[in-house]
Formats: sequence, C-alpha cells, structure tokens
Amino acid sequence: MMDIALETDGERAPVAPTAAAPTLVETVMATIRQRISARSLTPGARLPSIRAFAKAMRVSKSTVVEAYERLAAEGAIRSRPGSGFYAAGSLAPLSLAEIGDFQ
Repeated sequence: MMDIALETDGERAPVAPTAAAPTLVETVMATIRQRISARSLTPGARLPSIRAFAKAMRVSKSTVVEAYERLAAEGAIRSRPGSGFYAAGSLAPLSLAEIGDFQ
C-alpha cells in the first residue's frame, strides 16, 4: 500500500489513500444500478451502447467496458454478443417510500 504524506504545521503525517472516493468504473456501475433500481431500465431493456454511454458520462470507452463486464459478472446485466447489453432478472418490489405519495 502506498502512503500519502499530508503536511500540517510543518510536520508530515502519513495518510493512507482514502477508499471513500469511487473510481470512474464504480461511478459508471453505480449509475447503471441506480437506473435499474429506479425502473428507468427494466428487465430486458437495452443499455446504452458503450460508445454513447462513454460520451454521456465523459469517460473512456474502456471505463464503460470494464463497468459493463463487472455488472455482467454480478448478474445485474447480461451481454448478448453482437447485440449489446441488457438489464437482467427481476427487480425487488418497490417499497411504499419509493412509490411516494399515491393519494
């Protein structure tokens, strides 16, 4: 593990890198997961192409490829060779809090 030094009042204190900051791949994955959980991507819905999503997220195509591959390995999405990536499986039922005020 690489230590990062932080200078405070003339002293240098070693600080471990923070795990709180997500990587770009994790950010792309979180965006897809959020869209699936918000029902904007329903089971069987086609995900944006790698090129289009990379442009929309302002990341490299390889970042989206890595995110899609990880999500496919988790079972959140499915790859159809020659066709693209699709949201997989059934979704958990919505809670009343997620549905909102229905009066």
